[in-house]
Amino acid sequence: MHAIIRCQGKGLLHMNDDPRKPIMSLRNVDMYYEIKRGLLKQPARIGAVVDVSLDIHEGEVLAVVGESGCGKTTLGNVIIGMLKPTRGQILYNGKDLSQMTRQELKEFRSSVQLVQQDSYAALNPVKTLYHSLCGPVLHKKLARNKAEALKMVHEALDMVEISHEELDKYPHELSGGQRQRILMARAILMRPKLIVADEPVSMIDVSLRISILNLMAKLNKTLNIAFVYITHDFGTARYIARNGNICIMYLGKMVEYGNVQRVLEHPSHPYLQALLTAVPVPDPEIAKKKRNLPLKSIEMPSVAAPPPGCRFHPRCPYSVDICETEEPVLLEHNEGLCACHRVKELPQWSLRADR
Repeated sequence: MHAIIRCQGKGLLHMNDDPRKPIMSLRNVDMYYEIKRGLLKQPARIGAVVDVSLDIHEGEVLAVVGESGCGKTTLGNVIIGMLKPTRGQILYNGKDLSQMTRQELKEFRSSVQLVQQDSYAALNPVKTLYHSLCGPVLHKKLARNKAEALKMVHEALDMVEISHEELDKYPHELSGGQRQRILMARAILMRPKLIVADEPVSMIDVSLRISILNLMAKLNKTLNIAFVYITHDFGTARYIARNGNICIMYLGKMVEYGNVQRVLEHPSHPYLQALLTAVPVPDPEIAKKKRNLPLKSIEMPSVAAPPPGCRFHPRCPYSVDICETEEPVLLEHNEGLCACHRVKELPQWSLRADR
């Protein structure tokens, strides 16, 4: 593993002895939104991200997985600097974003790029691809003139396997897969060290998803770009981060972290076990023997009013009294990290009930 997790009251938990410095660090980051409730009432505070700490190293792939509303997209926006955290630090190459000079912030914004879920909304509909790709290169002064900028754009298009002839087209003239590749090309033109990909394949055909994932893996390998891959799909998370790590989020909190293969084969947290149990299995023989994990409730608590103690306890089949009063912290378990009071007592999980 390449990440180091900082836990409440536990200092640093080193998942390996990687001597490299992280390119991006989050330290006890909170992101709260305030919702007005009228003239006489105090605004409601909604914790979209609560006390998240992690390090991302050069060339690492980190998958962030969770249900809708768990805070994974907000976490991505905090990482790229689009949102200023309510509490905590965001460090890029060891320097706090809040203390950077204007020039350092410009360099940071080029080095950390976002690939959005909706490729159509992310591209200007009244500009051709030529203007959408060459414009940022000239604005950032990465090229001395238009000819040099066009050469860079051609190289980026070759990398993402898009024909040069597409440059004269508008976004609506491309397929969803082509637009997603254009977003990748626009991102790598900035020469980034880190790309945050927010559900980049959820809005394109299933048959095209594997090509986008392979493109991301290619960019990771050839250009050594680190990726934060945000998704709710375990299949694509396992594929893109097969040699990386996975972070499981629930109601704004990180509940499990570790190597993606180990975590998905041997999940420790009851929430992750419940998610994996709900995933359909294509093999009918395995489906017949599939293990059930009955939850107390299928309703997800409101993120505006999370339950006390462990946030999963109203739904957890293993919860006891301490789960209702004391919030668990991330602790080392099974070569990973898990935030569960009873993690060492729970039976080892497997997909099949006969094992």
